Amino acid sequence: MFNLLGKILLIVGIIIIVFGYFGPVRSGDPIIGTLFIIIGLAIAALAFFLGRTQTPRR
Repeated sequence: MFNLLGKILLIVGIIIIVFGYFGPVRSGDPIIGTLFIIIGLAIAALAFFLGRTQTPRR
């Protein structure tokens, strides 16, 4: 389903989302945590856009 770039982007996006939730949001700074979560979601969406395997067209 994903090529190497997609897998790397998906893992990085998930790590940033988890860091954004358990880091700044839990410690009392929700604005910075929300920015991290939004950036993580954007990177994960980019993984689905750029990282899918190319099927040959017939």
